[in-house]
Amino acid sequence: MHIIVKLGTSSLTSGTSKISPPFLVELARQVTQLHSAGHQVILVSSGAIAAGREKLGFPQLPKDLPAKQMLSAIGQPRLMAIYEQVFGLYGHILAQVLLTRTDLSDRRRYLNARNTLNALIAHGALPIINENDTVATEEIRVGDNDNLSALVANVVEADMLILLTDQPGLFTADPRNNPNAKLVEEI
Repeated sequence: MHIIVKLGTSSLTSGTSKISPPFLVELARQVTQLHSAGHQVILVSSGAIAAGREKLGFPQLPKDLPAKQMLSAIGQPRLMAIYEQVFGLYGHILAQVLLTRTDLSDRRRYLNARNTLNALIAHGALPIINENDTVATEEIRVGDNDNLSALVANVVEADMLILLTDQPGLFTADPRNNPNAKLVEEI
């Protein structure tokens, strides 16, 4: 079974301004259990900007795109180093895959991404995917990796997509912006 797990920044930081090692250790333990049960797992991870903010000591998230991209460029290798350290405790081989929506909308690049992900899985690697924020031309906004995880689930024909988030569930609209948003009880 192919399982995609999307990790939001709020999950990775446990609601704080810093990456949470205890959360990641527990995540690595659970992913190891899934692997032991014969499942293939792909992580779609946010958190590069948060890791960059933490590294540079930025108290506030900048509003301009170049500053966000700068934080992402600083934070992405730091985030992967943390993943490498934590998942290494369980013997996982990690692979970093940076994608943009454009990568998955072009047929040739889509097939290349699919082939790469399938090869990584076949060789026992744990792919960790993130939106390539440093080169993205669209605004970096909440939800990009939610959408990316759904696209990746399609690319690898996943059996399950799990979104780890600080929200109580799926809404008809963004409840932070729309007071009429309703929680979808059943899908």
